[in-house]
Amino acid sequence: MTKENLSAERLKFIKPSAIRRMIDLSAGMKDVIHLEQGEPDFITPEHILEAAKKAMDEGYTHYTQTQGLLELREAVSEKLSRENGIDVDPKTEVVIVSGTQETMAITALAFLNPGDRALVLDPYYPAYFEDTLIAGAVPVPVPLDEEEGYRVDQEELEKRVDSRTKLIWMCSPSNPTGHVFTKQDLETIVEVAKKHDLLIFSDEIYEKLIYDDAKHISIGSLPGAEERTITVNGFSKAYAMTGWRIGYVAAKGALAKEINKLHYYMVLCPSSVAQKAALAALTGPQDCVEKMRQEYDRRRKAVLKELDKIPEISYVRPKGAFYVFPDFSKLERDDETLAKELLNKTHVCTAPGSGFGEGGGGHLRISYSAPYDQVITGISRIVESLEEK
Repeated sequence: MTKENLSAERLKFIKPSAIRRMIDLSAGMKDVIHLEQGEPDFITPEHILEAAKKAMDEGYTHYTQTQGLLELREAVSEKLSRENGIDVDPKTEVVIVSGTQETMAITALAFLNPGDRALVLDPYYPAYFEDTLIAGAVPVPVPLDEEEGYRVDQEELEKRVDSRTKLIWMCSPSNPTGHVFTKQDLETIVEVAKKHDLLIFSDEIYEKLIYDDAKHISIGSLPGAEERTITVNGFSKAYAMTGWRIGYVAAKGALAKEINKLHYYMVLCPSSVAQKAALAALTGPQDCVEKMRQEYDRRRKAVLKELDKIPEISYVRPKGAFYVFPDFSKLERDDETLAKELLNKTHVCTAPGSGFGEGGGGHLRISYSAPYDQVITGISRIVESLEEK
């Protein structure tokens, strides 16, 4: 077997992560400030850690049901009903997964045939695009107008739909932009999905990280969306549990059944200990989430204040997640070049915007999930460097 035919054909179309590429470039460099990755700097809250320790001490270290611990599924169902207006049967319509990233791959493989098309709101989280390709389907970017605040335009959606279109990928609050879709935006997506009988994949991992006057609305709670929406969420961002690799998916009837079928062959079942930790996260005190949200908000305001010092930089004010997605194209059109220049000159690592779709060209994704002092030092270095251009 030669190198030419070693890999499966599907891998020829997969692009390496722009985030991972920048991390690799920074390897070996001293005193690098990492603002490229969405990694909360907080330690998982104590009551969640204690629940995991208790589970291990009690020997809860074996397989669980493929769908996950029923007690956790019941807690997820209750949470969705109370907070999101989504009603699902915990026994058949909730699946506990090994992180939300798993669900993206499963969704693509479960519902997209080779040659099918999936709409991807652009800018986008790269896995939606790449998982569509892995399934042999065609990702179709739908540009969101930055000057219009990333609002969803029905005409732009409609003109990209054809007889092979099956799915719409979306994320709110958005990674990479921090934009929170309004009810009107969501209703537009639902109207198009209903008209053309499309599924909706709704990634809501940042729902707890909301600022200013924004309000998170789950698209699956809207009339006409209940039966066609795959709602995905987890614990990584709100509870600082990225390393636990635990999340959940809620979907009606046959959708959940097909997801669980693939889930079995992907991971068999999620980590038993992580499931106990997730249960404690959902059912325990929530003041820890609010404290982290407030601290992210403090960092967000500080970052925006620094960016405002350079009039050539523009951005849509982020009202969710922990990213800002500024447009630097008036200073440097090539975002890859700019990201590498900043890394080499200032030792600040950011993510090139083009890695998040064509709409990200000329942008950088800057994360403020790092400690406050590092965020301030990093953004100050960026601004000082750009002021010299």
